Amino acid sequence: MIEMRLLSTLGWSADVVIEISRVLEPEENIVFYGYVDEIERERIMRAVEKLEISLDKLRLVELNPMSLKDCLEKMRNYINEESVVNITGGTKIMAFSLALEAALRDIPIVYMCTEGDTRRIKRIPLSISHAGRNFFNFSNDSTPLKILRLLAKKYKGKARLKDIKRDIPERRSSTISDAKRKLIKANLIREEKNGRDKIIILNSGSYLFVEDD
Repeated sequence: MIEMRLLSTLGWSADVVIEISRVLEPEENIVFYGYVDEIERERIMRAVEKLEISLDKLRLVELNPMSLKDCLEKMRNYINEESVVNITGGTKIMAFSLALEAALRDIPIVYMCTEGDTRRIKRIPLSISHAGRNFFNFSNDSTPLKILRLLAKKYKGKARLKDIKRDIPERRSSTISDAKRKLIKANLIREEKNGRDKIIILNSGSYLFVEDD
Protein backbone atom coordinates (compact mmCIF):
# COMPACT_ATOMS: atom_id res chain seq x y z
CA MET A 1 0.00 0.00 0.00
CA ILE A 2 1.33 3.45 -0.93
CA GLU A 3 1.33 5.84 2.00
CA MET A 4 1.98 9.56 2.09
CA ARG A 5 4.58 10.67 4.59
CA LEU A 6 5.38 14.14 5.87
CA LEU A 7 9.04 14.95 6.54
CA SER A 8 9.68 18.03 8.69
CA THR A 9 12.65 19.89 10.07
CA LEU A 10 12.15 20.87 13.72
CA GLY A 11 13.30 24.04 15.43
CA TRP A 12 12.14 25.54 18.71
CA SER A 13 8.44 25.42 17.80
CA ALA A 14 6.56 22.16 17.47
CA ASP A 15 3.40 23.98 16.36
CA VAL A 16 4.51 24.47 12.75
CA VAL A 17 4.99 20.71 12.41
CA ILE A 18 1.73 19.87 14.18
CA GLU A 19 -0.39 22.33 12.18
CA ILE A 20 0.92 21.19 8.80
CA SER A 21 0.44 17.56 9.78
CA ARG A 22 -3.17 18.21 10.73
CA VAL A 23 -3.80 19.83 7.33
CA LEU A 24 -2.08 17.21 5.17
CA GLU A 25 -3.08 14.17 7.27
CA PRO A 26 -0.04 11.99 6.43
CA GLU A 27 0.10 8.31 7.25
CA GLU A 28 3.52 8.88 8.85
CA ASN A 29 5.34 11.87 10.37
CA ILE A 30 9.14 11.86 10.16
CA VAL A 31 10.79 14.74 12.02
CA PHE A 32 14.47 15.68 11.88
CA TYR A 33 15.91 17.48 14.89
CA GLY A 34 19.24 18.42 16.41
CA TYR A 35 20.91 21.01 18.64
CA VAL A 36 24.28 22.75 18.87
CA ASP A 37 24.61 23.22 22.66
CA GLU A 38 22.93 22.37 25.95
CA ILE A 39 20.88 25.57 26.07
CA GLU A 40 19.39 24.84 22.66
CA ARG A 41 19.01 21.17 23.59
CA GLU A 42 16.49 22.07 26.31
CA ARG A 43 14.31 24.04 23.89
CA ILE A 44 14.49 21.43 21.14
CA MET A 45 13.63 18.58 23.52
CA ARG A 46 10.59 20.49 24.79
CA ALA A 47 9.43 20.72 21.18
CA VAL A 48 10.11 16.99 20.71
CA GLU A 49 8.03 16.16 23.80
CA LYS A 50 5.12 18.20 22.43
CA LEU A 51 5.31 16.31 19.12
CA GLU A 52 5.23 12.99 20.94
CA ILE A 53 2.04 14.03 22.71
CA SER A 54 0.36 15.56 19.65
CA LEU A 55 1.19 13.33 16.68
CA ASP A 56 0.52 9.70 15.86
CA LYS A 57 2.88 7.53 13.82
CA LEU A 58 5.81 9.77 14.66
CA ARG A 59 9.42 8.88 13.87
CA LEU A 60 12.15 11.13 15.24
CA VAL A 61 15.56 11.29 13.57
CA GLU A 62 18.43 13.04 15.34
CA LEU A 63 21.16 14.67 13.25
CA ASN A 64 23.85 17.31 13.37
CA PRO A 65 21.96 20.50 12.43
CA MET A 66 25.15 22.24 11.29
CA SER A 67 26.49 19.41 9.09
CA LEU A 68 25.28 19.36 5.48
CA LYS A 69 26.76 15.89 5.01
CA ASP A 70 25.01 14.40 8.04
CA CYS A 71 21.67 16.03 7.14
CA LEU A 72 21.74 14.79 3.54
CA GLU A 73 22.81 11.27 4.44
CA LYS A 74 20.12 10.80 7.08
CA MET A 75 17.30 12.49 5.16
CA ARG A 76 17.93 10.27 2.11
CA ASN A 77 17.06 7.24 4.22
CA TYR A 78 13.48 8.43 4.67
CA ILE A 79 12.42 10.53 1.70
CA ASN A 80 10.59 8.87 -1.20
CA GLU A 81 8.32 9.79 -4.10
CA GLU A 82 5.22 9.75 -1.86
CA SER A 83 6.56 12.40 0.50
CA VAL A 84 5.81 16.05 1.24
CA VAL A 85 8.51 18.04 3.01
CA ASN A 86 8.02 20.86 5.53
CA ILE A 87 11.06 23.11 5.90
CA THR A 88 9.60 25.69 8.31
CA GLY A 89 11.72 24.80 11.34
CA GLY A 90 15.31 23.91 12.09
CA THR A 91 18.59 25.45 10.98
CA LYS A 92 19.13 26.81 7.48
CA ILE A 93 21.35 23.80 6.75
CA MET A 94 18.58 21.39 7.77
CA ALA A 95 15.97 23.21 5.67
CA PHE A 96 18.31 23.47 2.67
CA SER A 97 19.20 19.77 2.82
CA LEU A 98 15.60 18.63 2.94
CA ALA A 99 14.53 21.08 0.21
CA LEU A 100 17.37 19.88 -2.03
CA GLU A 101 16.45 16.23 -1.62
CA ALA A 102 12.80 17.06 -2.36
CA ALA A 103 13.62 19.16 -5.42
CA LEU A 104 15.70 16.33 -6.89
CA ARG A 105 12.64 14.07 -6.69
CA ASP A 106 10.07 16.73 -7.68
CA ILE A 107 8.36 16.38 -4.30
CA PRO A 108 6.24 19.21 -2.82
CA ILE A 109 8.04 21.59 -0.47
CA VAL A 110 5.91 23.54 1.99
CA TYR A 111 6.44 25.98 4.85
CA MET A 112 4.32 27.86 7.38
CA CYS A 113 4.25 31.64 7.10
CA THR A 114 2.46 34.37 9.05
CA GLU A 115 0.26 36.89 7.24
CA GLY A 116 -0.94 39.44 9.78
CA ASP A 117 -2.46 37.37 12.59
CA THR A 118 -3.02 34.33 10.36
CA ARG A 119 -0.74 31.39 9.69
CA ARG A 120 -0.85 29.89 6.23
CA ILE A 121 0.86 26.97 4.53
CA LYS A 122 2.65 27.92 1.33
CA ARG A 123 4.14 25.70 -1.35
CA ILE A 124 7.58 26.49 -2.80
CA PRO A 125 7.57 25.90 -6.59
CA LEU A 126 11.05 24.36 -6.72
CA SER A 127 11.98 21.40 -8.91
CA ILE A 128 15.25 20.04 -10.27
CA SER A 129 13.85 16.71 -11.47
CA HIS A 130 11.88 15.78 -14.56
CA ALA A 131 11.29 12.15 -13.61
CA GLY A 132 7.60 12.64 -12.87
CA ARG A 133 7.27 9.41 -10.90
CA ASN A 134 5.62 10.62 -7.72
CA PHE A 135 1.88 11.04 -7.32
CA PHE A 136 2.11 14.78 -6.61
CA ASN A 137 3.75 15.61 -9.95
CA PHE A 138 0.90 17.39 -11.73
CA SER A 139 1.65 19.24 -14.95
CA ASN A 140 -0.48 22.28 -15.73
CA ASP A 141 -2.70 20.27 -18.11
CA SER A 142 -2.83 17.03 -16.11
CA THR A 143 -6.12 15.34 -15.29
CA PRO A 144 -5.50 15.34 -11.49
CA LEU A 145 -4.93 19.10 -11.52
CA LYS A 146 -8.02 19.65 -13.69
CA ILE A 147 -10.08 17.75 -11.12
CA LEU A 148 -8.68 19.80 -8.22
CA ARG A 149 -9.36 23.06 -10.04
CA LEU A 150 -12.93 22.06 -10.84
CA LEU A 151 -13.64 21.05 -7.26
CA ALA A 152 -12.07 24.19 -5.81
CA LYS A 153 -13.26 26.83 -8.27
CA LYS A 154 -16.55 25.56 -9.71
CA TYR A 155 -18.00 23.23 -7.07
CA LYS A 156 -16.70 24.79 -3.83
CA GLY A 157 -14.99 21.60 -2.74
CA LYS A 158 -17.62 18.95 -3.39
CA ALA A 159 -19.05 17.40 -6.59
CA ARG A 160 -20.48 14.24 -8.09
CA LEU A 161 -17.96 12.18 -10.03
CA LYS A 162 -20.26 12.13 -13.07
CA ASP A 163 -20.32 15.95 -13.09
CA ILE A 164 -16.54 16.04 -13.06
CA LYS A 165 -16.42 13.60 -15.98
CA ARG A 166 -18.92 15.76 -17.86
CA ASP A 167 -16.75 18.84 -17.33
CA ILE A 168 -13.61 17.15 -18.70
CA PRO A 169 -14.97 15.70 -21.97
CA GLU A 170 -11.51 15.51 -23.57
CA ARG A 171 -10.45 12.85 -21.06
CA ARG A 172 -11.65 9.25 -21.11
CA SER A 173 -13.57 7.91 -18.13
CA SER A 174 -10.74 5.51 -17.26
CA THR A 175 -8.23 8.40 -17.26
CA ILE A 176 -10.37 10.37 -14.83
CA SER A 177 -10.80 7.32 -12.60
CA ASP A 178 -7.02 6.79 -12.53
CA ALA A 179 -6.52 10.46 -11.64
CA LYS A 180 -9.10 10.16 -8.86
CA ARG A 181 -7.22 7.20 -7.35
CA LYS A 182 -3.98 9.16 -7.54
CA LEU A 183 -5.51 12.10 -5.67
CA ILE A 184 -7.00 9.83 -3.00
CA LYS A 185 -3.59 8.22 -2.40
CA ALA A 186 -2.10 11.69 -2.05
CA ASN A 187 -4.73 12.60 0.61
CA LEU A 188 -5.91 15.51 -1.56
CA ILE A 189 -9.47 14.25 -2.03
CA ARG A 190 -11.79 11.66 -0.53
CA GLU A 191 -14.74 9.79 -1.99
CA GLU A 192 -18.14 9.15 -0.42
CA LYS A 193 -21.34 7.56 -1.70
CA ASN A 194 -24.75 9.20 -1.83
CA GLY A 195 -27.15 6.58 -3.17
CA ARG A 196 -25.85 5.69 -6.61
CA ASP A 197 -23.70 8.80 -6.87
CA LYS A 198 -20.02 8.95 -6.00
CA ILE A 199 -19.20 12.25 -4.31
CA ILE A 200 -15.68 13.69 -4.53
CA ILE A 201 -14.63 16.05 -1.72
CA LEU A 202 -11.51 18.18 -1.42
CA ASN A 203 -9.28 17.67 1.61
CA SER A 204 -7.75 20.74 3.21
CA GLY A 205 -4.24 20.19 1.82
CA SER A 206 -5.46 20.43 -1.78
CA TYR A 207 -5.40 24.23 -1.85
CA LEU A 208 -1.59 24.08 -1.97
CA PHE A 209 -1.94 22.92 -5.57
CA VAL A 210 -4.56 25.39 -6.78
CA GLU A 211 -4.33 28.57 -4.70
CA ASP A 212 -1.94 30.37 -7.07
CA ASP A 213 -3.76 29.52 -10.32
